[in-house]
Amino acid sequence: MKIAVGQEFFKLMKQELILKQSLILSGLILLFAMVTKFGNLDVLSADSLVVTCFNSSWLIVFFMVYLASQTFSMEFRLGTIKNLLKKNQQRRIIFFSKLVTLIGYSLYLNVVAMTATICISMILFPEVSLNQTEVLRVLVTNLLGNFIGMWLFASLSLMISLAVPNESLASILGIAAYFISSMLAGIQFMVLDQFSWLRWNPLNMLNLSNQLSNNRIEKLTQLATNQLLIGNLVYIISFLLIANFLFSRKKV
Repeated sequence: MKIAVGQEFFKLMKQELILKQSLILSGLILLFAMVTKFGNLDVLSADSLVVTCFNSSWLIVFFMVYLASQTFSMEFRLGTIKNLLKKNQQRRIIFFSKLVTLIGYSLYLNVVAMTATICISMILFPEVSLNQTEVLRVLVTNLLGNFIGMWLFASLSLMISLAVPNESLASILGIAAYFISSMLAGIQFMVLDQFSWLRWNPLNMLNLSNQLSNNRIEKLTQLATNQLLIGNLVYIISFLLIANFLFSRKKV
């Protein structure tokens, strides 16, 4: 398993993807910070944006959805899956080594976002003290909520990529699912008012991050924060188990 994980990390590091996405993510945070600082827009507040890493979570989700949809599809398209199967006879080892790599990379992207936010904030917004316990607590809480929400989409994209034979279609479906779900996440509150038993639907799980920072949303989600957390984890594990099953049955 260690060798397989090491190989997957090595393949990922050889790609230009890491540098490109790191620069784009850092650049987006800098852009939002500059607009907040010099844009004179009342709707943008440094206090609220710093603790959300300048609303960069959507870009991290986009990056992870794309990578999750490509990680297996590329192996089958290029035929390199045959070499992996020769080296590692057990498909579950291949699956979990790729999963560990995706988890590691998702952690890396969040570290990049947090580091860029802290560095830029110290220069542009020295009045927002990151030494304050409350500011750090909210920042870490938001990162945790966004990380779990990100993996809800990443696991779904991974499952879709193994269910759909076309690599491009898998990416499009994964990205489309993210944007459509994000738009419907708020609208579904009207449905919950009429059918409370639907509160366990995956769209409602997307409100975890918002509820972590605002407990009043609990009245809309009709679920406690720990219930939203459990629901997210159940969906993520379910998607990953289905993806593992699909991979174990997929023809080479």
